[in-house]
Amino acid sequence: MKNNRVAWRHWLVIAAIFLAGLVMLLITLPRPYINSQPYRTEGRNFIEHEVMESKEALTISEPSAVISVLERLGDKERHVAVGASLVDTSRWRVKIKVEDIQASSQTELFDVSRHSDLLFARQYFRLGSILSLVIIPTDSDALCYYFLELDRMRCMDN
Repeated sequence: MKNNRVAWRHWLVIAAIFLAGLVMLLITLPRPYINSQPYRTEGRNFIEHEVMESKEALTISEPSAVISVLERLGDKERHVAVGASLVDTSRWRVKIKVEDIQASSQTELFDVSRHSDLLFARQYFRLGSILSLVIIPTDSDALCYYFLELDRMRCMDN
């Protein structure tokens, strides 16, 4: 009976060491983004008879991040830059806190009440807001993430 108790304790210690090693391996894996590397994407949305073109960029330079959006609708253009600090980072999640917002114009390029789905979800981009980006693993150099608060997924190339 004493041998069973000793064997059980040994297996428990071995399992604990194995789990601790596995956790440390997962924690030390490299992050899926490159520090200070700008990631970019382009999009087009149809608004009635016109096309709104947008270019988005995300740069994570620890301990800060910058999100910028350039929107064009016809001959009108609007640029919004959001400066943020990193609250928490891990391999699978990045939390940012909005610290600064700068827009080239305070007026929207389109009627927000009629096209609220195209709004750059600016209600979350207020000073002090905390946004959670869930990183989605990819096999390429692209950075894919899901904005929890905005319910939007983005994939950007570097």
